[in-house]
Amino acid sequence: MSPIRFWERVGYKTDGLRVSTTGLSKKGQAELTVAVDSADLLEEAENFLRFVVRYLDRTGARITAGQTLNYGYWMVKFEPIEGGALDVWEYDPEFRELQRGGSLTLRYWRDQNEICELFHASFEPPNAGKLTAVSIGVLEGRPVQAVRYRFGDPMSGWLIVTDQYDGNVKSLTNHHTYHVTARRPDLAKFVALPAGFRFDQASGERVWFDAEAAALQTG
Repeated sequence: MSPIRFWERVGYKTDGLRVSTTGLSKKGQAELTVAVDSADLLEEAENFLRFVVRYLDRTGARITAGQTLNYGYWMVKFEPIEGGALDVWEYDPEFRELQRGGSLTLRYWRDQNEICELFHASFEPPNAGKLTAVSIGVLEGRPVQAVRYRFGDPMSGWLIVTDQYDGNVKSLTNHHTYHVTARRPDLAKFVALPAGFRFDQASGERVWFDAEAAALQTG
């Protein structure tokens, strides 16, 4: 019989809208806790903690106060609380200020994974700080057409345009992807689709794979 791995011995408890680990302290790691703003995220919160515990078990790393961790598209930070546990904080949608809890991070993870699974695509979220090219009308809320290419740094690969785009690439502007998703939260669920995918809001949020777009690589 194979031995039980450490991460399988860790427990998870829910108290209201907060989920915490139990048992990490036995391995010299502070317990971890994350709060959410609605009950529909409690399962996602536990899945997040399980992800972190597996990461610790796999790498032998330890999380300390002030440490950050990327979880899909977004980033969290661990801050100490009374009793010695580490509490999850996250950046606001504009990536300006830290706020307690992990609701935004978990919604991004859940919604983006659902889209990728729906279209049998790998989950490839860009770094939120990478740049996305947009046309006039995108940040103003008009319906968009979008495609992701294999662009190199510092680009996310996403090109997002509206019916106001005239085909002149010089009219495009680059924005941090977090700024795009903050202004257009309806687009956030699509950004983890890999290169080659397109979506079109003008036709009922149609999503499809374009092999020619996937083959094109710049930078």
